[in-house]
Amino acid sequence: MQPISNANAGINIVMVQKIKLNGERCAQSERVFQDLKTRNLLNQIHQVVIADERDPSSIGYELAAQHQVDNAPFFVVTLVNGSTLVYTAYQRFLKEVLHQVPDAADEIAEIIAQNSDLDFI
Repeated sequence: MQPISNANAGINIVMVQKIKLNGERCAQSERVFQDLKTRNLLNQIHQVVIADERDPSSIGYELAAQHQVDNAPFFVVTLVNGSTLVYTAYQRFLKEVLHQVPDAADEIAEIIAQNSDLDFI
């Protein structure tokens, strides 16, 4: 997939975070949120919605069902032409949408975490 061009003009980005049964944000959602904050990129996220384990009808869970996503956080990017892209890999989202250079170690860790069947030597 090619990076989204034109400095994100006219696109809409929704971040979906997960809130656990105990009311706390899941560790991965918190890590991604803090990384966006550190990189000064939160202003490019148009909306943050919650997939709340205590409320299966929450907007985040509805978006997850609509886009057949089963892990959080994830990003729904709506382009100017109305098409929608869904990013479940944060490092890929950073690279393709926000035009940031992801940290190689974080990129590898994310790949391993999302593919538990991988076994690296």
